[in-house]
Amino acid sequence: MDEMTGARKLFFKTVDYTLVGIFNFTKIISRIFPLSVIYGFFNLLGYAIFYGRPRMREGLLLKLSDALPEINDRREIARIGREVCTAYIMSIMDYFVFWKYGERYMGEMRIEGLEYFDRADKQGKGVFVLAAHHGAAVLIHAIMARLGRPYTPILWHPDSTPLPRFVTTMALFGQSLGCDPEQPVFWAGQDTIKKVREHLAKGKRVGLTFDVEGSHVVDFFGRPAAIASGIAHFAYDSGAPIVPICHLRGKRLADRRLVIYEPLSYQLTGDRKQDIAIIMREVVKAGERQIREDPGQYWSWFGLWAWWEKAEELMRKES
Repeated sequence: MDEMTGARKLFFKTVDYTLVGIFNFTKIISRIFPLSVIYGFFNLLGYAIFYGRPRMREGLLLKLSDALPEINDRREIARIGREVCTAYIMSIMDYFVFWKYGERYMGEMRIEGLEYFDRADKQGKGVFVLAAHHGAAVLIHAIMARLGRPYTPILWHPDSTPLPRFVTTMALFGQSLGCDPEQPVFWAGQDTIKKVREHLAKGKRVGLTFDVEGSHVVDFFGRPAAIASGIAHFAYDSGAPIVPICHLRGKRLADRRLVIYEPLSYQLTGDRKQDIAIIMREVVKAGERQIREDPGQYWSWFGLWAWWEKAEELMRKES
């Protein structure tokens, strides 16, 4: 057991340093090469991961077929699988595209549904920004700050993740691109709940995702999944509306889209447990809608299988 734990730690340490290395390398080449060259590099890296690990590839394709039964074309599933292997590291690229071409980026990007956000904001109860780990989600906070609508994301503290150096590097660089100057980030911890509630009580905005492992079981892509329900608890307690936002990459810089959906709608009963379940069903439905906009841009397909398995375990314990 100790040997396995040591091997796991070594694996994540290697990944951590590798990702920081890719980050620094991308920062250098983004100063020198055009976007097409850099995108080509990241796509090549993703293809190498996809084709270089046959067992992983076959498992990924089977699970994508399971989660997306409406897609019958195996070639399309394979295309999605290739993009999935690039999706996480492409978020590094997103930062440097915005860093280098920020003004042009903001000028050419299509923004859809900003009126939904403003309508929710005017209620004065604060706003929750809901974004799955999808597309260029790492830039949403910077874009909203430049649009004069900053929000504060809730993030895992780097030391509580298996990739502390990389998470710290990304968080600090992300803040430099645009953030709420009064409160750039809430690090998840013992005092987070109190701070977030106080922030919302002032009519401020908070960003929180749902697609991380947790203990709330809800259907996600056709099967029960165990995911985090923090956003539902905060929304229930504060009455703050939840506004889903999705940021999608295109083939060119001008193809970027920021899609803001209508605030989630649900009828509460007054029973906390039942109402949390009601909110979470709408949260997950909104998350699936974001992901289905372009499933190849979703970073967390690999996590989905673990959430499915944990849900089965939790349901067995309850039965």
